[in-house]
Amino acid sequence: MRIAIGGIQHESSDFSPVETPLAEFLADGRWFDAEMLRRRPGDTNTVIDGFIKGVRKHGVEMVPLFWSHAPSARQPTFETHQSLKARLLEPLRAALPVDGVLLSLHGGYSVQGLDDGDGDILKAVRQLVGPDCPIMAVHDPHCNVGPDMIENANALIIMDTYPHVDMAERALEATALMVRTIRGEIQPAMAWCSLPMFWAASKMISAEEPIRSAYECVFEIERRPGVLVAGIGLGYQWADNPTAGASTIVVTDGNRQSAQETADELGRWLWERRADWQRQPVAPPAALDEGECIGRYPIILADQADNPGGGAPSDNTEILRLFIERDLQDAAVLYIRDRETVQTAKAAGVGATVDVEVGGKSHPLSAPPVPMKAEVLAVSDGRFIYDGPMWAGSEGNYGDSVLLKQDGIYVAVISEMYQPMDLAFPRSLGLDCRTLRYICVKSTGHFRSGFGPIAGSIFNVDALGVFTQDFAKLPFERLGRKIYPIDPDAAW
Repeated sequence: MRIAIGGIQHESSDFSPVETPLAEFLADGRWFDAEMLRRRPGDTNTVIDGFIKGVRKHGVEMVPLFWSHAPSARQPTFETHQSLKARLLEPLRAALPVDGVLLSLHGGYSVQGLDDGDGDILKAVRQLVGPDCPIMAVHDPHCNVGPDMIENANALIIMDTYPHVDMAERALEATALMVRTIRGEIQPAMAWCSLPMFWAASKMISAEEPIRSAYECVFEIERRPGVLVAGIGLGYQWADNPTAGASTIVVTDGNRQSAQETADELGRWLWERRADWQRQPVAPPAALDEGECIGRYPIILADQADNPGGGAPSDNTEILRLFIERDLQDAAVLYIRDRETVQTAKAAGVGATVDVEVGGKSHPLSAPPVPMKAEVLAVSDGRFIYDGPMWAGSEGNYGDSVLLKQDGIYVAVISEMYQPMDLAFPRSLGLDCRTLRYICVKSTGHFRSGFGPIAGSIFNVDALGVFTQDFAKLPFERLGRKIYPIDPDAAW
């Protein structure tokens, strides 16, 4: 039994000001060819490592292909997509025949001139391996499912957690499903239901209500006789194309009609509760005031409109200015991406005091830069190992980075686009987040993986930013249908 593994992962936005050239996919630590995949131990919490671990566990031959990922940002060009796809397909073509293909795909990947990049990859793989070879993929929950995905895959397995702490677990599940399929024990039949609905990101936290009840419905469906896997696509809302929106997927053993009926049943349950998945905007000053009233520290403000994990530039200065205006002590902003400030502070060195204009350089909504007279507390090359549970054991590389301090406020400034996941990187700079009273994170939900256990209170706040969650303010042109809550009268 020979199972091929690989993937291309990107979450692509029509609205991000940050470009995604081929070099972003081929940067150090973001791409792995067949030989590099063959040497990976498979012990980190990623989808590709879950595949590696699963294939070895089942004692079958692994056929490694190519795996690459880049930070969320603007859609890559069609030429970049074609280059990446060729790197995936060439080793597969050379290795044929294979008994199955496992792919790590985001599900929210689109390309300039191509709405469904993931579907295009699956279609190309299908053309190579033929109609009888099973193809399965693991998707991020923030996926926009389109017909090309459904038509060219035997099963799509969507992660059940946000933060995504079950990446390797879902990959192990996919591998077991693949092995059973190849052995003829099961015959996966997949169906999906597309919902005209955008989901507020702060209502996606899987350990909390209301979405916890939605996942309980998923797990109940998976316990039914004949159901192999079920999942919810929460959608990636900053893609201006007809695939954008929530969805459900159900895979049964050989009964496509049952799969469709069950996917529709789950979709109907979600649609009837569509108002539950929305939230009213919360301004940063109001959230800070409420946190002070609660009196549990640290108070964490999640600057979700400037989340680089979704493609935002991560240099909005609104909350930094708020912290300075309120003269907060034991406060930190994590992380502002500003290469100019990093280089100035790095040249000055640890212990120096620098006059810098921090942030606010990428987009009018991020401005203005904040003048700071700050001490340089640490300089780093940006490399560290994630604590987890999300990305546990993986190496992070934020590029040249510095830790600045002005009065009672720390600012970690980095060179690459990454959101805070856990305490490991601040700790590498000498900052113990457990001792802080106020923390701003440029993140929506993934920060909870590491910061949730230390938080006194958490508020997802709506500062001005490129990735506003007031979806009606986004310049959509190509959705092709009415979408709730932009259109309250949207129908399903």
